[in-house]
Amino acid sequence: MAEMEALAETLQSSPGQSLESDLLVDVISLDGRVLWFSDSQAELLGTYDRDVAGLDAGAFYTSESFAEIQQLLHRRSRGEHAAAMELTLLAGGGRPIRTLARARFIRWRGEIALRLAKMDYGPVGNRYRQLEADFRTLSSMLETSSEAHWSIVFSEPVDTTLPKSEVVRQVFENQSVWRLCNPAMAQLYQLPESLDFNEQDVRLYWPRSAANERFVEEIINSDYAIDNALSIDRRHDGTLQYILNDVRGEVVDGFLLLLWGNCRDVTRQHIADDVKASASKLTARVLDGMADPVIILDDEGQVVSRNKAFAARFAGSRTIENLLIAHVRGRPRASGWSLFANSGGAGVLFDVHTRKVTGVDSGKWTVITVRERGADGAKRTTRQPRRP
Repeated sequence: MAEMEALAETLQSSPGQSLESDLLVDVISLDGRVLWFSDSQAELLGTYDRDVAGLDAGAFYTSESFAEIQQLLHRRSRGEHAAAMELTLLAGGGRPIRTLARARFIRWRGEIALRLAKMDYGPVGNRYRQLEADFRTLSSMLETSSEAHWSIVFSEPVDTTLPKSEVVRQVFENQSVWRLCNPAMAQLYQLPESLDFNEQDVRLYWPRSAANERFVEEIINSDYAIDNALSIDRRHDGTLQYILNDVRGEVVDGFLLLLWGNCRDVTRQHIADDVKASASKLTARVLDGMADPVIILDDEGQVVSRNKAFAARFAGSRTIENLLIAHVRGRPRASGWSLFANSGGAGVLFDVHTRKVTGVDSGKWTVITVRERGADGAKRTTRQPRRP
């Protein structure tokens, strides 16, 4: 006790006399009871008309702030030094008042006590509280969103004034971290529940590759605001996935500080498109190998493909093509041979074979094969000739 008294500062008269009158001051005993309020604090808390001495000081602070005060009282009982801290008072109706407090131990009526001199943040505090409320709302929206959201913060900003190739290099090589990635993002990349996406290496899930360099180039070309940009990312198990991103960037004084956006997994669609494209290329190669002119129509009569022989025979004559399509679509029979007379082609006759097939997109295609009738005028039939 003698050591504590030696450390204590003696308050000559009022515990608030050396402070500005608008500071909020209270004195709290070592067991957490109120000993005294300044007039300014009593007025702010609505206690100026009643005696607060002996009341639990925790009634006038948020639970978090009073816990800090209790820790300070406990530490001081072991002879440690007081400190500056942020404390939140509770005004009438539980309205929080954020303050910056300076804690000092004094002697109050012969006993060691804690004096807290606090400055109300005022308009700054109100703005801070509003920002906190907005942040809580946005955090809740992110946490509960079914859409994956992400951001990448560059602790080593990217110099966007350099040539594009150098900017791309810095995006991948400068120090960066994930921030504000929500649970939907972790699910998209199939992280175990025990892992926090925000603590993972950026390159682990978004590796540098030719495809992702093109992705960054698209972001740069769009002035750091682009929708539906494709990247090829890596799931937690190492498998690749195609990700469609809406991306925005924050550039300040020529330096990229932040990229953020939302994303969707389009791997299945991309694979299906690849299969369709491969099938279409294969179909085109097969058709180009045929000597007869061939044209393919979809369900709506739109041209899907023309082979090289068709393009060579009817080059520059869309009129004949349109007449041929009208002839086929006007036939009562969906398949077989028919005679097509080119009214604008000096009486040229064509044998036209029509057949319905299933296309690569599972739709119904019409395959039309065209043969110019020879001089003998022999008519083609749908029947195969009998063997002798």
